[in-house]
Amino acid sequence: MPINPEAIGVFGLFVTVICFGLEQVGVGIDKNTDHQKLSRSLAYVALFFGSFCQLFTGLWMFLFGIAGDHSKYLGAVFTFFGLFWLIVAFFFFKGGDKKVMAHFFAVSLIFVILFTIRAFQDGLVWPLGIDLVVIDILLVCLTFGWYTEKPVYTKLAGVCNLTIGVISFFLMYPHILAGH
Repeated sequence: MPINPEAIGVFGLFVTVICFGLEQVGVGIDKNTDHQKLSRSLAYVALFFGSFCQLFTGLWMFLFGIAGDHSKYLGAVFTFFGLFWLIVAFFFFKGGDKKVMAHFFAVSLIFVILFTIRAFQDGLVWPLGIDLVVIDILLVCLTFGWYTEKPVYTKLAGVCNLTIGVISFFLMYPHILAGH
């Protein structure tokens, strides 16, 4: 029986959203910050943790069906977010038009809303469904933030990312709240 790689994908999510969240709320950022170096550093996190970990997990779930009835659904979720972080990483490496990225976030929101609905329909409310709800809110903040470039949306996105990180901890360690 193959080993379940969900922890690898969730760990990749956890590391990525915590790093992005801290940057978005301004931790360690001041007037002396080299933003080009910061963007490149975030790109590496998005690429190696956000993208590779989640793509690996999603493909593994598709190929080996290790999550039972939820294998294809969870495989799609992990693969989607792996590709999502790949696009974000390339933006931070190469730059581009922020409004195009805002459109990308808006279209991504449609898919994540569908993932959220499915999680609730399948009874996967805590922690997955709630995490997806916060990701929905994050994508709304990112869409408006990157389109309008108003700092308040960046701060809200940072709070969302940190919240996603905390909830993701319970995806990695579900037994903590269950008391086992």
